[in-house]
Amino acid sequence: MKGLQWGFFYNDFKNGKFDTKKIEKQIAELMQDEDVTNKKGIYEYILSGNEKHLNIRAFSDNQKREAYERQKGICAKCGAHFELSEMEADHIKPWHDSGKTSADNCQMLCQDDNRRKSGK
Repeated sequence: MKGLQWGFFYNDFKNGKFDTKKIEKQIAELMQDEDVTNKKGIYEYILSGNEKHLNIRAFSDNQKREAYERQKGICAKCGAHFELSEMEADHIKPWHDSGKTSADNCQMLCQDDNRRKSGK
């Protein structure tokens, strides 16, 4: 892709062994995934495994409100009650496991639990 700093990729990943067929398949899937908003980050994600490079779309305010009301303000992890502003939306099925950014895959966690969870 144009605009990528291929020299840095080479320096960081030159010693890795990669399956080119698997990489091509991953690239094709990620290019078509509507949740991936930074297509240029696909290559670095595939090489590093770090999802931050994809800028995965966040849940909308409506999706957050719907999940909050469905849970009655209760954190899905610790079971305590919080105000909406004290909670964060979380993917029930993680994006890296093919979970989508949709209302039915959204749960609200308190900020502390969501930060502790961090993609586990």
